Amino acid sequence: MAAARDLFREQGFRATSLDEIGARAGISGPAIYRYFKSKHDLLSVLLEEAVVAWRETLDEVLSEGTPPLATLERLIEAAVALELRNGSLRAVPPEEFRLLGDEVRSRLARLDRITMAEWVHLVCEVRPGLTDEEARAAVVIVEGMLRSVASMRTSMDPERLAEVLKAMTLGGLLAIGAPAAEEVVSA
Repeated sequence: MAAARDLFREQGFRATSLDEIGARAGISGPAIYRYFKSKHDLLSVLLEEAVVAWRETLDEVLSEGTPPLATLERLIEAAVALELRNGSLRAVPPEEFRLLGDEVRSRLARLDRITMAEWVHLVCEVRPGLTDEEARAAVVIVEGMLRSVASMRTSMDPERLAEVLKAMTLGGLLAIGAPAAEEVVSA
């Protein structure tokens, strides 16, 4: 599974063959069929594992009882760490996602809805003047930014990349509802 996750992150799902996954894992490609029915089955397990890990992380961070801004910072830190580890698994193309099966898609969608609601609630706590729709838009945009890092090719030190991503994510979420630069300058 680790070999598949790494290759999917490096090359994308479609460009990765079972033979490549097997070679990376030290087995033959066809040997993967002992554990998984197909490459899509393997992807389903990896996606579900990533979504469940994110949900568990979210629950852990929210249960810490810290003030909203500290909770948001901690949640961003956790999201960055998971995104850098899981790469593009959360950015599976819709045509691949549809092939995962109704039960898996339904379960993943439910977990994503719950997670989105938690993010939106937290952003609204940090920025009380926002509507739920504004907070949801901000979270969707920031999640897109987080996901884009998986396909980025860089020689940047991974720790520095994580710092940049954390700062950009927090800055993006705090920018919504903040006075525009012109307003701050003229004040």
